[in-house]
Amino acid sequence: MTTKAHEQCSGPEPGGRPSSRRAQSGFSFIEVMLATLVVGTVLVAATSSITGSVKAKHILVGEPGIALGLAREIHSVAQVLPRGAGGSTPASVGSDVLVLEDLNGATFSPPLAATLDSLNQSVGWSQAVAIDTVALASPDQLATNTDGSAVLLRLTVTIREGATVVGTYTWWLNP
Repeated sequence: MTTKAHEQCSGPEPGGRPSSRRAQSGFSFIEVMLATLVVGTVLVAATSSITGSVKAKHILVGEPGIALGLAREIHSVAQVLPRGAGGSTPASVGSDVLVLEDLNGATFSPPLAATLDSLNQSVGWSQAVAIDTVALASPDQLATNTDGSAVLLRLTVTIREGATVVGTYTWWLNP
């Protein structure tokens, strides 16, 4: 009398227990290929992720990131300064900056922080500032009438490392 369980077994193991063909043959070829595919996909995804983060670090830590940070320092100052008649000459140090117009035409080397203190750790870098009054309807053109409500102030900060321009950044300010 044989049972179905005995028909599916390949024979008894030592000790009299029946064993299946599956237990003796190991993994099938398809199972090995699927496992390889899953592991390969995970490795490719991990490699892509690491490569992307290395590129992002290079962008954020490199010269363009430093330049943007230095330009934002001037932008932060410009946002809080009052508007008014400034001196006839541009500011040369942070303590000379009292109104927004004092920034127009100024170059700071070492650069200024938003607190108007010199950033002495950034020696070799400079910030050149230009403030133009432009027409609201056509911001690429300078405004002929600077007293109206149809104007904007264009703040342009050019960052240099030595003589090399690393970046030029522009913001719009309400007059």
